Amino acid sequence: MGLSFEILGPVRVRRDGQTLRVPAGRPTALLVTLLLQADLAVPVERLREELWGRRPPASAVANLRSHASQLRHLLDSPDALPRLPAEHGGYLLRVEPGELDATEFERLASDGHAARISGEPELAATLLSRALALWSPTDPPPAYGPATAAAFDRLRERRAGARETYAACRLDLGDRGTPEVLTLLRQHLAEHPLREPAWALLMTALHRAGDHAGVVQTYQAACRALDGELGVAPGPELTELYRSVRRHERRPAVPPRRPGGTPTRHRTVAPRVPHELPCPAASFVGRQAELARLRQALVDTRRQPVTVAVYGMAGTGKSALALRAAAAALDAFPDGQLHLDLGGSVADAPPPPLQVATRVLRALHPGADEPEPTSVAEARARVRSLLFDRRVLLVLDNAADAAQVDGLLPVRGGCALLVTSRNPVTTGDAPGLRLDPLPAADALAMLRATAGARTVDAEPEAASAVVNLCERLPLALRTAAGRLTEGPHWSLTRLARLLRDERYRLAETGLGPRLSASYHRLGSAAPVFLRLGRAHPGPVTAELAAMLSGAPPEDAARALDRLVAAQLAEPAGPGRFHIGELVRLYAAELAATEASGDLAGQTGAGASSR
Repeated sequence: MGLSFEILGPVRVRRDGQTLRVPAGRPTALLVTLLLQADLAVPVERLREELWGRRPPASAVANLRSHASQLRHLLDSPDALPRLPAEHGGYLLRVEPGELDATEFERLASDGHAARISGEPELAATLLSRALALWSPTDPPPAYGPATAAAFDRLRERRAGARETYAACRLDLGDRGTPEVLTLLRQHLAEHPLREPAWALLMTALHRAGDHAGVVQTYQAACRALDGELGVAPGPELTELYRSVRRHERRPAVPPRRPGGTPTRHRTVAPRVPHELPCPAASFVGRQAELARLRQALVDTRRQPVTVAVYGMAGTGKSALALRAAAAALDAFPDGQLHLDLGGSVADAPPPPLQVATRVLRALHPGADEPEPTSVAEARARVRSLLFDRRVLLVLDNAADAAQVDGLLPVRGGCALLVTSRNPVTTGDAPGLRLDPLPAADALAMLRATAGARTVDAEPEAASAVVNLCERLPLALRTAAGRLTEGPHWSLTRLARLLRDERYRLAETGLGPRLSASYHRLGSAAPVFLRLGRAHPGPVTAELAAMLSGAPPEDAARALDRLVAAQLAEPAGPGRFHIGELVRLYAAELAATEASGDLAGQTGAGASSR
């Protein structure tokens, strides 16, 4: 029996054409979140944050299991693989090719863009028309979480590009401003009034239809929109179209579009000076020696580029330190400062090297009238050409691996690359700075800066307990102290009591989603890590890991090496390793969730087969 999923509008699930009743509320939100990550295991921490935000209730995981069970009963069928198994500490939704409208839209849109680039406008128009028809006139429901919202934003951006390419194909084929094209472009501009290529297409279509007054009015509307929102005048493309109408030219050409590119409102052709660094966090405490070392390494950049790397476990404040050091060295980079988050701190798939290099390229040279690079080597070569003999600082935050950041610096010039990551991703002879948890005095000072000096001084013993329970990690301290802002009924004593309860400590520190990124890169070491969550606190040895996991001793030893590389464990002497309590709680929660999820899946499958 065939399933189909529709999320480009009201959420619907159909089996053999018959609409199934999806439970409203969070079960629907869970379904949409998993569909947007189809065939990938989504960690429980990410699902909990998507469905309940940063302050989930204590019952969130249990409710999540219940919602997953409801979806299993809806989706599973006899004699077929389970649609929603529990895997790797999360849930995976199996979706067959052609079943999800969003995936079909992206496939048709990509094929349509490629057809136009290949000089086949008729085929491109057909494919793009089919892609756009998959969208319902009614918008999808509001997303519960940030990742789901970002995914829908990306889909809407793809739809905007597909609309413009479809209109351009129709004009390529000789469309004389038919009502269909004019209506499409007017509706499109009502949603996206800052997209200059769309204004140009509408002006061209109106001119083809012989509506010269409409062209003038459209140009004036574009001027008002761009000036009102951006404070800029229309670019040369719109201006030249307007002049062609004023000169009563018979038929302007279709506005040129960069092959395969996404329309953008930037028009600067010459390299610009980007200033992308965000404001550093106000509650930055300690790290003075590390800050001085990083700043000196950046300021000392002269004729030869330099790479500086900061690494450490989740929550140690690597990003905050890097931004503070970059701000302190700002004057050393008059040709610009770039900032990119490479996604290594979350469990989602990080952007590949080509996407990273292309993003740097766009920041340095927006609106360049040339096709986007099609290979990593080409993209990096263009970046090096733009950086040659310039003084630009690139802050690449949360790198997943060295491949994302390699090959961007030129052979000469005062550029610097500041990289943060979980495990060392240094390139060449780049110095690496390992960031550990804060010293006890600095951790207490951070709690004082976050919760208030009066609050900390009034309950010194509770404050020390909170610092220790958060393992002196800046992220955990800031997140846990956020409870104190909810009202006077919260005190440090109550917060410490909550953190002592192992059922709530991980969620209150906000560390779970960050640890997921490290866990998902363990590979074959993941089963050993899950079993270690059941171990008592204390040193871990290869023999203990082998006993708990059933793995051969050598495999267990190699798994512990992987844990050290992922910053989930640290050496504590010959053959001994230390796993922090928060990491151990994370492993235990994953193991429990995976075990109960598998049981629920078997129960659901058995019920459906009966």
